[in-house]
Amino acid sequence: MYIVIAGGGVVGLNIASLLSVENHDVVVIEESVQALEVIRRQLDVRTIQGNAATPRILREAEAHRADLVLAVTDSDETNMVVCFISKEMGAARTAARIRNPDYSGYFQMPAKSPIATRRIVRPKNLGIDVYINPEAEMAREILSILAGFYSTPAEEFGSGTVRIREFRIDDGNLAGKKLSEIAQDIPFFIVAVGHKEGGVIANPEEVIHSGDSLYIAIPADHVERLAKVFAGPKKPNRSVVVIGGGSIGYLIAEGLIRQGVQVKILERDQARAEEIAIKLERALVLQGEPTDRDFLVEQGISQADAVVAVTQNDELNILATLLAKTLGVSRSLTMINNPDYLPLAEATGIDVAGSPAIITARKIAHFVLRGGAVAAAVLENNTLEAIEFIVSPKARVMGKPVSDIPLPKTAKVVAVVRDGRVSVPPDEYPIDVDDHIIVMSTLSAIPEVERLFK
Repeated sequence: MYIVIAGGGVVGLNIASLLSVENHDVVVIEESVQALEVIRRQLDVRTIQGNAATPRILREAEAHRADLVLAVTDSDETNMVVCFISKEMGAARTAARIRNPDYSGYFQMPAKSPIATRRIVRPKNLGIDVYINPEAEMAREILSILAGFYSTPAEEFGSGTVRIREFRIDDGNLAGKKLSEIAQDIPFFIVAVGHKEGGVIANPEEVIHSGDSLYIAIPADHVERLAKVFAGPKKPNRSVVVIGGGSIGYLIAEGLIRQGVQVKILERDQARAEEIAIKLERALVLQGEPTDRDFLVEQGISQADAVVAVTQNDELNILATLLAKTLGVSRSLTMINNPDYLPLAEATGIDVAGSPAIITARKIAHFVLRGGAVAAAVLENNTLEAIEFIVSPKARVMGKPVSDIPLPKTAKVVAVVRDGRVSVPPDEYPIDVDDHIIVMSTLSAIPEVERLFK
């Protein structure tokens, strides 16, 4: 696919990295010379220096022939203009990064008279096919994790019938062993291993180390069996501390309150704390320094079931979360704006560290699917991807048992769903039309995998 990315900041860089590894033809437009230099050093993509919201620059980027235009600058208004002009030029699809929720809905134009018909302006009238709000996506993912019993996230496929869950290896009894040696201890389908340097597809000779992650596929109705093998499920959250009262912190607090959870919000800025306190009457809003141990002890932070740090300062998020853990808070989640800090956050013992940029890249993956794919999830710091395909009559996998599918070595069939029946690991019956096949693959092998399902 030919893809134009307007905006070469953290979000644009991560999306370009993801798409270029998958061998898409990518061009990045960015005004900042420094940001373009970073992209040129790290990625093999075409770059254009200039304002993406101008017809001249978009013509230079050949937006008229783009399969997809992604507008991910820091300005909502710029992104809207980029999508509008690109669509008018002939771009097939557009997606815009929009933070302000007022822009993403429908609105009515004023009528000429009280009885006249009012015109409704829809997002597509503005040339935008998809709205992407990284902050809202980040809040949604954190709420999803907090709503479950486990500290690690899970991806769902096959209309929720199959789950791929990440588990971190902290058990000294498992570290240093080959996967073949732990097969009896973990009687589930291990499909990938996440090492410090990136993810790999599971094979019997793969050695796991402390701090690695195992990606395990299992039918959704068997998930609770995992608790008997790993550290066990966490207790439900009855009280949560949210550090940071910005847009993400506000959305998380609002969602938790709807679930009946007691919420404390720690906000450094007095004016913002007062604003949140007025809007969220059922939350206890505290103004203070989240890295002040005495302040946290005084406010009873140690009694909370979970802490979530979502300020715009990565260092503050990490330090505040670790301090809360030393005070006895069992579950810790933190937002990392710079994805380069994710390994550091995870190495310190934080349960879940997530980045809006990577969340956005995952969402983008859903809009560049080919070859009969209907869902995708980017995993292990953008080194692995799980993809769900629906088998068409012309697909090269038709009629073959799973073991005969000519997958690349860095890909594995995770599950087969037929008429609602889940097979994990997949059975050896021949693949049929309309079967749902879930494949785990390294990003570089995805084009080869996709060709099998065309």
